[in-house]
Amino acid sequence: MKLAMIRHELKMMMRSRKNIFFIIAILSLLLSYCLLILPTMETPDSFDVEKTEEEIKNLDALRQGMIDRGATGFVEFTGQTQYATDTYKRNILSRMIYAFEDEDFNRFLDLRMKINDHYAASQTSDWMIIGDAPYPSIDTMRDSELSNLRYNDYLEGDYPITYEIIEQKTALQTIVKFLLGTTAALIIFCAIYFSSDMLSRDRTHRSILQGMPIGWYQLINIKSFVAFLYTFIVLAGLALLAVVMISIQNGFGFFQLAVPITIPSTEPEDYFGYRFSEFDTITIAKFLLLTVGIVPILIYLFIRINALLSLIFRNSWVVLMIATALFFSERIYYSRTTTELFGIDLSNFPQTYFDFGRIISGEKYYLLHLESITYEKGIIVLLISILIVEIALLIASRVFNKRRFYAKSA
Repeated sequence: MKLAMIRHELKMMMRSRKNIFFIIAILSLLLSYCLLILPTMETPDSFDVEKTEEEIKNLDALRQGMIDRGATGFVEFTGQTQYATDTYKRNILSRMIYAFEDEDFNRFLDLRMKINDHYAASQTSDWMIIGDAPYPSIDTMRDSELSNLRYNDYLEGDYPITYEIIEQKTALQTIVKFLLGTTAALIIFCAIYFSSDMLSRDRTHRSILQGMPIGWYQLINIKSFVAFLYTFIVLAGLALLAVVMISIQNGFGFFQLAVPITIPSTEPEDYFGYRFSEFDTITIAKFLLLTVGIVPILIYLFIRINALLSLIFRNSWVVLMIATALFFSERIYYSRTTTELFGIDLSNFPQTYFDFGRIISGEKYYLLHLESITYEKGIIVLLISILIVEIALLIASRVFNKRRFYAKSA
């Protein structure tokens, strides 16, 4: 009976027009991105030869002006010479062009790390402005450090470096970037959308369902399981399609490619009240494994929340709106200087971990500078949230029993 019910519910979800139209919309966005946007998109790691040549011309003009004015010496106050700095920068940029055109990407990356260090040093030379966080200079340093870590791992890897790898456009790298960005919210929203009507859609067949020899709470569990299974089938299909299309264009990539992460400082001392972060890398394989560890928990949590909301409101659109509002509730109070809500540490709220990609990479910890935000604590907080929802759902299924639930329908 249970297997028959599972097959029936799965067919219902697959035939749902609401779900079909939603999947078509996602497919359209996916195809547009993979076939139209990604091939022409410039990433922060892209290299524009024309712009670099223009920058070299500007540096040459500045250097010639210094020569004409006799201003090529040291500045007495700083002990530095702008002429020598510009010359160093010009030489690196020129060599980068030659390395890029020769497709010598190992040398290209080595030169790019040098120019990144130069830019970071010039943008953070005033050490006083990084005494209190958050400041743009700290973000600049972090971006440079993470890029150099990733480039260094490329150079030390035992795989060929391609321009697609540098741009992070291979299939695996594109998936990682998707999971690290705000677009990853689409994964959880799929679960919310697909499960929003798992109870209310049966209200038109209440006489049949009321006579089924399955307990009400057990029926809710079966519907939740089917919604969970259906969501994963859809997400797996979309991911597979994306991987195939991107691999054809830019290559599959390598599981040992580096993903930079941010971790709290291991030094006990602080700096004018501010503890700097430290940086490391994990492989794409480990990042995806950590993602697989947290995403099912989040999907299950929202499916059960939808089941609870369905019992109370008995309207799929109300359930969808409330669940979506809960999912994006962190946006209401989010600020890089806010670390507590109602006097409670933000690391104790489940919504802090809905942005799961940034939890894995440590970016969420960095943005809030709250060392209690960790992947491990996120798993614990989310599991406790599931326990609370399960207890509430069990009570609600007793209050809003099958007869009362379907008797309310028109």
